[in-house]
This record gives sequence, C-alpha cells and structure tokens, in this order.
Amino acid sequence: MTTSPAGWYPDPAGSGGMRWWDGVTWSDQVQPAAAPAAVAQPWGAGQPAGQPWGAGGAQQQWAGQQTQAPVGFAKRNTNSLVVAAIALVYVVLAATVHIVVLGFLPILFAVRAFRAKESLAWPAAGIAAAVLIFAFLNFG
Repeated sequence: MTTSPAGWYPDPAGSGGMRWWDGVTWSDQVQPAAAPAAVAQPWGAGQPAGQPWGAGGAQQQWAGQQTQAPVGFAKRNTNSLVVAAIALVYVVLAATVHIVVLGFLPILFAVRAFRAKESLAWPAAGIAAAVLIFAFLNFG
C-alpha cells in the first residue's frame, strides 16, 4: 500500500478548501483553496518555538520587505516646481517693476528635473524655455 506524503490536499470532505494530510490521517486544519501552499511542511515547521501554528507566518513571509510611505507629489517633482516658482517670480518682476531677468536658473533646474526623471520635467523644460525666450525678446 502506497501513501501520499504529508501536505495540503483538496479536502476529501468536500469543503472546497485544502486539508492537511500528515501521511497517515487527515487533520482538522482546513484552509481556503485560494491560499497557495508552495511547499508542504509539517505542523510548526518554520515557526519560532512556543508560538501556535500560523502565528508568525505572515511576519516571516514579509520580514525582508519594508513598507515605505508613498512619496508626495511635491517631493517627486521638486526641481520642476522650482522652475515654475522662478518663472512666476520673473513674470511678476517683469509685470510690476518692468525688470526683465535673464536667468539661467530655470534651465538648470529643468535639467535637474530630467536627471531625476520627474514626471513634470517636460513642462518644466517648456516653462524654462519660455522664460528664456521672454527674457531675450524683452531684454533691452
């Protein structure tokens, strides 16, 4: 008579889940069918001593992965937003006191935005180019 090795198998009682076979008899432990069982392990394998079955499984599975807080929009696009702020200052100066500033700061920050692969790098480059063209046309 051959027997199957210990592991999770479709529940012979028809629950639709998986039931643990210890190599001799079926246990009372049942898990949903959707939960994958990569490798059949005996009870308590991989668990720290003194913990009940399943108490540390999720912690061990995710122990190597640290969750990080999502980075905000402003932090992801710092250089691009600096370009927009400088352009706004330049436009306000030109409109209020008629001082046209020929500055290369927007260009430098637009280049930094491209190097940082910011999502607003292209609009920042367009704003920087517009500010530069505006300054050249009105310089003088």
